[in-house]
Amino acid sequence: MELAKVEESLKAAELCYKAGLYNSSVSRAYYAMFQAAQVALEKAGFKRSERSHTALRAMFGNELTRRRKLYSPFLARSLALGLELRLKADYEGEDVSRKQTERGLRWAKDFIEHIKESLSYG
Repeated sequence: MELAKVEESLKAAELCYKAGLYNSSVSRAYYAMFQAAQVALEKAGFKRSERSHTALRAMFGNELTRRRKLYSPFLARSLALGLELRLKADYEGEDVSRKQTERGLRWAKDFIEHIKESLSYG
């Protein structure tokens, strides 16, 4: 996984937000975070494999925040919250609000920025 794919997903999230497509925006924002977490894991030496969302979140939280302390536990929490919001957007009857979408985009941008900063110094 490369950061270009992460950036593309984040850009799609922002475009959807501007078009008022909040459910799609939240979904793409979360996938940008998911992809960034994959990049971080790969750069830390974990082989790429097909990981479920739950497994990836657990591995990121356990290996990169708790054991190696490469990232703040707040990032692991943001990843979990992003998934919760995506599940609401994709599967629940109620749409996500503009405010929820803004929050999800902020989580994604912060998450990705921290990953990129860490990788540039690592």
